[in-house]
Amino acid sequence: ENLNLLKSLVLWVSILQIGFNCFGQSLIHRIENSPYPSSVQPDTLFVFSDELFTHSELLLLQSIQGLCAKIKPKIYRDKGSGSSIWIQDLKDEYGVHVSYEMDGNIDTALTLIPPDVYGYILCNMNDNSSNVANSLCGPFNALAVTPELQVLIESKGYTQILDVRDKDEQWVIDNYAALMNERIITYQREDKCLFLGDYSILSNALHFYDDIHSATTENAFAQLEPNSVLFGWGDDEYQTVAKASEYSIGVHPADWGFNISTLTNFNAQTKQQVSTAAAEIQENTHTVCFLMSDGDNIQWMLNLFAEDSRWFGSENRGLMDIGWTIPPSLSEIAPTVMAKIYSMAASTDLGKDYFVAGPSGHTYHFPELFPELEASCAIMNGYLEKSDLSIVNILGNAYNDSIYQPELKEYLKQEQVDGLFYYDYSNYSRMKGSMDCYGLKPIVSAKYNLWGGFETGESLAQKLNNASKDPYSVEGYTLVAVHAWSNSVDSLLYVNALLDEGVRVVAPDEFIALIRESICAPQTQHQMSLAAFPNPFYDQIQLTVQDYLSDDFIISLEDVSGKSVPVEIEIIETLDGWIFNLNTRGLVAGTYLLHFITPEENKTLKVFKYD
Repeated sequence: ENLNLLKSLVLWVSILQIGFNCFGQSLIHRIENSPYPSSVQPDTLFVFSDELFTHSELLLLQSIQGLCAKIKPKIYRDKGSGSSIWIQDLKDEYGVHVSYEMDGNIDTALTLIPPDVYGYILCNMNDNSSNVANSLCGPFNALAVTPELQVLIESKGYTQILDVRDKDEQWVIDNYAALMNERIITYQREDKCLFLGDYSILSNALHFYDDIHSATTENAFAQLEPNSVLFGWGDDEYQTVAKASEYSIGVHPADWGFNISTLTNFNAQTKQQVSTAAAEIQENTHTVCFLMSDGDNIQWMLNLFAEDSRWFGSENRGLMDIGWTIPPSLSEIAPTVMAKIYSMAASTDLGKDYFVAGPSGHTYHFPELFPELEASCAIMNGYLEKSDLSIVNILGNAYNDSIYQPELKEYLKQEQVDGLFYYDYSNYSRMKGSMDCYGLKPIVSAKYNLWGGFETGESLAQKLNNASKDPYSVEGYTLVAVHAWSNSVDSLLYVNALLDEGVRVVAPDEFIALIRESICAPQTQHQMSLAAFPNPFYDQIQLTVQDYLSDDFIISLEDVSGKSVPVEIEIIETLDGWIFNLNTRGLVAGTYLLHFITPEENKTLKVFKYD
């Protein structure tokens, strides 16, 4: 009862904080069902350089940053790299007053502590207790303080609320689970306690780490609602994403992320700013699309991506078409960052940068393991629209070597989705370039991996030069999965230089448009077809319907007199239609009429049952 009262008080304090500060100020835009918290957009930010502070001071500063962000962000940490780009952009494009007057002085930084903060939580650095502090500073409206700074903090009038130096994350779950955010969780190693803490505090998120298969992890995940999000990373990519997916939790790789509590509190126009010339089919030509991997990685986007000459910091972008992946939810996690990256995209007569949604939609998850996939895809559709993305890169674990995996239809049903690029986790090019169509929406698998152990630049170019040049065949197109960590813009330019005249490289949007026109469109001209097997049948018959995607239909069985015959029907949705398994045990031998009725027509098959 006391815990429920405390949770109610925490909720009301949070509402009052936001309410008082939002009066007369524009709210931060969020899509429907967004899990990401916000307050209001700042007009002034005080910059602090990490190199000028001790680790204990940075832990304290991080907690102040998160507490301020609950009301209105005031603090920005600059570590160089991407963080220097984003603060300059906030100054240039969003009218933020940027001040360095407090940099290097933890004593003056304490003046930024919100007036409703009265106490601190005592913890150590880089152990369970620092994760405990990052978990509880938000709900308790408290500072994270190590013994090194305890005298300083108490001299300013702050009193100790909790001493958690001998506590761990399971203790938080056991005692304060009711205070934790039910849609956001932080999975962060203890030695990375200076990252993501500000966002955990803004979100009142559990900030924890344990083996991905431990009881603590199971308990933590069980506290969350479906379609929650996890910020951070684990020791094993597959195990982390698989376990989260089983709980309908999407992953944001973000373990080296910082300033997110500040960056999330901006509104920005997140629209791609590149040309969209009409796709033209070229005879006797093989068409290639290169897609850079790992765009789901939030911390990469925030740190090295935009400034490193291997990737978006390259001065050679624009010399050829390159596909890049990016997380659609960056439009709310760090919208000004996404807008800045879009504005940096090259668009020349020689080539352009074009973005698609990183795996597997607005979060990284394995679709086949995700129970609440239908709701997830509905949320994803909103983020695709907000971030101006229409192609989704899927990373999954296929049941077989077919490009069609049943769960993909949930993506293809979304209005914003124009097509899918599918990779199998075990080998991105496992499907060997096979493709299929959902109406006019292509599903394309990677044919080759530009990646150590798979293809080199030379071997890849040779295979592309020898490939089919028939633009009306599946073999006339190649999607290349490019491993970001072992390749660069220059790697792709090298491959491009080795290609023959009859091989062209296009951006993802043109690639999808060409396949839509040359492969998918001819298929849509087919009439709906029905087939029953076996016929004659004994105790079961299967009806297959092709080229009908809608779920608006009626299926019925009648005898020759027109009397309806009740049967059990198992319904299976396929990429291009439906399969119906009818249990006909108990029916007398004879002739029957099997009807498939849509709003446009009534198709009927005559079937026969034998004894």
